[in-house]
Amino acid sequence: MSLEAVVYTSRVSKRIDPHELQALVSDAEAFNSGADVSSVLLFDGGRFLQYLEGPARGLTDAYGRVRQASRHTNIIEVAKGVAGKRLFRHWPIKRFDVDSMVLGSIARADWSGFLQGHHRPGAVDHLLDVVSRRLDPA
Repeated sequence: MSLEAVVYTSRVSKRIDPHELQALVSDAEAFNSGADVSSVLLFDGGRFLQYLEGPARGLTDAYGRVRQASRHTNIIEVAKGVAGKRLFRHWPIKRFDVDSMVLGSIARADWSGFLQGHHRPGAVDHLLDVVSRRLDPA
């Protein structure tokens, strides 16, 4: 079974309060668990960046739901393809609040390195660094 991944950015379509955001994450967590999809969602208050990974069928279904969601607009696919390895195996979805500079720098970074397992420094490293700093702020 091949592992695929997709990264996209989007803008909230209208102001989203913390309860709505948590409901969105909880709904995605339930769906992604059943589809064997794991993901990280970055949110800066106005924009999302999400990295999703999983088997082709599960990823297609999860990303299809993302594309149909009404809470965001201007979806831009940053990268999509076969991934070398699963980065976030234990998280159906994990949300991190970040500032706009962090989200923007990850979105603009070189995402080609995660495809086909050809790892070279780039966006994946930046994302992993942001996640690890949020998990262990010491």
